[in-house]
Amino acid sequence: MNIGNNIKRLRQQKNLTQDQVAEKLGVSYQAISKWETNANTPDISMLPEIANLFGVSIDMLFSDNIMDCSDIHSFMKDDDVIRVVQMRGTKILRVSSAFSPDFPPIEIAFPHDCNDRTQYFKVEVYGHVISDSSINGDVVCHQTVKSSTINGDVKCEGNIDVNELNAQTVVCNNITECYKLQAKTIECKGNVASANLNCDQIIYK
Repeated sequence: MNIGNNIKRLRQQKNLTQDQVAEKLGVSYQAISKWETNANTPDISMLPEIANLFGVSIDMLFSDNIMDCSDIHSFMKDDDVIRVVQMRGTKILRVSSAFSPDFPPIEIAFPHDCNDRTQYFKVEVYGHVISDSSINGDVVCHQTVKSSTINGDVKCEGNIDVNELNAQTVVCNNITECYKLQAKTIECKGNVASANLNCDQIIYK
């Protein structure tokens, strides 16, 4: 049950203090603190009020997999990064570590064999990435990346599985498979598996 964590996250998204939430709900700030630390849970009769306060459904208060994104602008930044998210209705799906019908990978078709700087992409994906073509640009992925070639820096919360990777910096959980890997710095929590590795520095976290 994630209601305490979700209440804390929703409160912070609304820029409210525990005191302010307590006043709006007619409870003590100690009650809010106990909810958020999962030391206690709200009375069932309060759930409609809590959901109404944060502008979400009661189901969302208990959800593992859906983020409140009624304000999509919280994901937007004024830069050149292409951001890709999956939504169900008005809600962004939270990233799952495994592929499933409910959490499919995001398949992206990049321009085929793009090699010049005019087609250099910076991409952030809230999900898994599968690309049969080359990715020429920096990639931030909130789960696993599978691609034939990546020419750019990669920051990946999951695993990287590519045929060829040419980067200045790679940050990941594991590099599970890479035939040719060239980078200045690799920061990795797990293993780096590559047949041809050319790297100045590997940092295991």
